[in-house]
Amino acid sequence: MGVRRHTLYNLGGSIIPILVGVVAVPIYLRLIGDARYGILAIVWLFLGYFGMFDPGITRAALFHIARLSNPGQEKERESVFWTALAVNLLFGLVGGIVLYFAAKPFFLSAFKMPESMRGEVIASLPWLAASVPISIVTGVLGGALQARDGFAAYNTIYSLNAIATQLAPLLVAYWYGPNLTVLICAVLITRTLGTIPSFAVLHRLLPLGVGGRFSRSRLRLLFIYGGWVMISNLINPILASLDRMLIGTIISAEAVAFYTVPFNLISRFSILPGAFATSLFPKLARSNSQESERMATEAVVALSAVMTPLFVVAAAALPVFMRFWVGESFAQHAAPIGVILLLGIWINGLAIIPFEQLQAMDRPDLTAKFHAIELIPFLGVLWAGLHFFGLIGAAWAWTLRVTVDALLLFLVAGKTPGWHRAIPGGALVLLAVFLSPSRVVSVRMGAEFLVLCAALPWAWQVSPLLRSALRRKAASPSDQPMA
Repeated sequence: MGVRRHTLYNLGGSIIPILVGVVAVPIYLRLIGDARYGILAIVWLFLGYFGMFDPGITRAALFHIARLSNPGQEKERESVFWTALAVNLLFGLVGGIVLYFAAKPFFLSAFKMPESMRGEVIASLPWLAASVPISIVTGVLGGALQARDGFAAYNTIYSLNAIATQLAPLLVAYWYGPNLTVLICAVLITRTLGTIPSFAVLHRLLPLGVGGRFSRSRLRLLFIYGGWVMISNLINPILASLDRMLIGTIISAEAVAFYTVPFNLISRFSILPGAFATSLFPKLARSNSQESERMATEAVVALSAVMTPLFVVAAAALPVFMRFWVGESFAQHAAPIGVILLLGIWINGLAIIPFEQLQAMDRPDLTAKFHAIELIPFLGVLWAGLHFFGLIGAAWAWTLRVTVDALLLFLVAGKTPGWHRAIPGGALVLLAVFLSPSRVVSVRMGAEFLVLCAALPWAWQVSPLLRSALRRKAASPSDQPMA
């Protein structure tokens, strides 16, 4: 089963929940109202934030289970699984208790809501707290499935759970009314039931029941690896949100909207490299250094070949699309920001490969240290960019930060002698960014078409992996493994 097919599974698993959310939001608003939906959104935000109580164990379990791939290592794999599950369950219980006591004063006084709903929210806090260990345990189940190349099962289960988690509260609201306590209880029950298929698949795939037990020696290995992952997980949200927090502090809340809307839109392009890298990680973890370097190089070049024409088209289409999507006035402020961020997303999309390679080489400490090193300089550059150039300066500061991060990752990840072949793709995307038109019929749109005409043959020529995949697809409808 190859990386190409696994990547398609991961794309489906990422896109389906987004589509479900798009369909579900207006139904939620109609059934429970704006205020209750806003409270429910904050509740989900709390759940996402308290996911940090996973001390990097999910990633550590994925890494160690992927490495234990040889026949005769079934017992060791199961030991890693049960040890990781026990640790995450314990940390999840602690996180649930902390969430309960942290959320109570917030919802009692700090958060503005109709008084009639406050009692519903307070009554739902035990259910909300119980959701934390379920969420963190679910992470270990998903990581184990990925480590055993069970991407089809993982994404099928994940997508079905996402659909059920969205639909269950809607059905409850339709039949029993929009009481928040009942809605959050429905989410918890749905998430809990959603773990059963994962256990069923892992019983065969890992497998379970072969004598593996909780292991103190495995516990130490998981914490050594997971501790560095946890540091990255703590710093990453700061790096990801620092620009918007500073914009709101220095400029205005309106400016945050001008920046956030294109940022969230452009970030969807990260789904493709993310899906590819997720499917590649278990293979990198199982490979020796020479094979890992070869796969990482091929992956970087193939990703650049696929992404470059897409990003050239996006740079040409984004300003025009945003005028129709959010209106002329809003797009005048937001579209130029989105175009600049496109370059950063392209660079960051390639950087995910050496990031995964380093973690697959048992060096999560390096990725954590890079994030820590970048934090203060990024704050300074961001402040200067905002002070002198406004939102455009913030967009360039973010793009500069991910560029520096990518350079560090490529320099340290290992000998990837072919990654420089992606540089012309970056030059084409940069050119497309500077030529981005504001009207469909314009000289700049014609120039963008010429850039695309250069990007397509370059993409075909630069990546033998992409050429081979396209030729096989054209020759036969049957799917064949890519790597």
